[in-house]
Amino acid sequence: MPIIIRSLTSADSTACDAINRSLPDWFGIEEGLAEARGYLHTHRGVVAEIDGSVVGYLTYDQPFPESAEISWMAVAGSHHRAGIGRALVNRLEEVLRADGCELLSVKTLADLHPSPEYAQTRAFYRALGFRRLMVLPDLWDPSNPCLIMAKALM
Repeated sequence: MPIIIRSLTSADSTACDAINRSLPDWFGIEEGLAEARGYLHTHRGVVAEIDGSVVGYLTYDQPFPESAEISWMAVAGSHHRAGIGRALVNRLEEVLRADGCELLSVKTLADLHPSPEYAQTRAFYRALGFRRLMVLPDLWDPSNPCLIMAKALM
């Protein structure tokens, strides 16, 4: 089963939304799910397919030529720890480097919140070379402190 990584299209919206909804331990807040749906139409992205089915995706924003941010990323639970997330981030990094982008960041739940799922998420990003930059305790809300992680691309 080869993994195909390709650009996100509007036709992927339903599959991507279904992946988000299948991961309530990560994405259980309706406002966040609505935000993710918006990113599917307003941000660029990449998807991972296996046998013609979308099994993961990420969206990103590039507000400046030198920096970009992963705005949302989700991989179907049945495909966790199979290299899908790594393949998505690696493809994004290739695209950004080719455009001269120097820095990639991501927001996730800080370790001030005792979530085992987000401990896995932080470990995933650390394994890809992201480092903690700062905690914004009130960006989302006090019970969901935001950690910004970043990685140099050049």
